[in-house]
Amino acid sequence: MEASVSEIHRYPLRPEGFEEPLFPTRESRRAVMDHLLRAPWLSRASEMEKRGGQAAHIRREPVELENRCGRMWVVRASGRRRCRRRHHVVEVLLRWREVLAWWDEERAKDRKLVRVLLSDGAVVDLAREGPRWFLVGVTD
Repeated sequence: MEASVSEIHRYPLRPEGFEEPLFPTRESRRAVMDHLLRAPWLSRASEMEKRGGQAAHIRREPVELENRCGRMWVVRASGRRRCRRRHHVVEVLLRWREVLAWWDEERAKDRKLVRVLLSDGAVVDLAREGPRWFLVGVTD
């Protein structure tokens, strides 16, 4: 799954023999799709488990983290009534830092992320942005 930036830049922009427009027929759309699926840095959701469990569903949902008696809990609001669902953090799987749009002061984000296994079996990515936590990814 890992590819260097130079590999990505060297990868041909379109299948051999294709000129603009790329999608005039159903067959040409299929050929372009097959070409893109051969790219080493793209993956399908069905291959996620084989490739190390990348986040398949991305969202940005505010969550709260609670520390009760030495156990961490992820608390999510659910439904219109603002019911709250709590899931115990069983294990921290990964930690990393992400710096996004550093060149633009208005859009820049510097956040810390953790991938955790929850008590219901879900593997989720949580991001800390300033004082707040967000659920930013769910692995199937």
